Amino acid sequence: MVQPIEGITPTMLWNFVLVLLGLCAIVVLVYKVIEIMRKEHERKEQRNRLSGRDLTDEIADKVLEKLEPRFKDIETKLDTDKNRLDNHEAAIKSINSSMDTIKEGMQVTCDALTAILDHELHNGNGDQMQKARDDLQNYTNSLIKKV
Repeated sequence: MVQPIEGITPTMLWNFVLVLLGLCAIVVLVYKVIEIMRKEHERKEQRNRLSGRDLTDEIADKVLEKLEPRFKDIETKLDTDKNRLDNHEAAIKSINSSMDTIKEGMQVTCDALTAILDHELHNGNGDQMQKARDDLQNYTNSLIKKV
């Protein structure tokens, strides 16, 4: 038989160890319960924060918030470029219209000069008039070919 140490028996030591282990188990159990409750509370907060929305919608909204100013800048630049192109197209149409008018005027002028030279050819000073008429006819033909 083992002698008790100052009134402590081995049975009392075993009981103490078992009670201590039991208390540790209760502390761990309480900690786990608190941790589970905290995680559940965080999940509820996240669900409330998302208000039933999908996480991808939340991410998409955040991305759009950051990209929206850039989209506005791009739209402004596109509008500016479109206005410039419209102005250039109007200018080109005006120039083409003027060119058509000038071309028609040159054609009429050349035809009139040719008619005058033809008339003069038959009435005298033939060699000089023939040369002028040929030069004007060549110029008229080159104008027609260029356009």
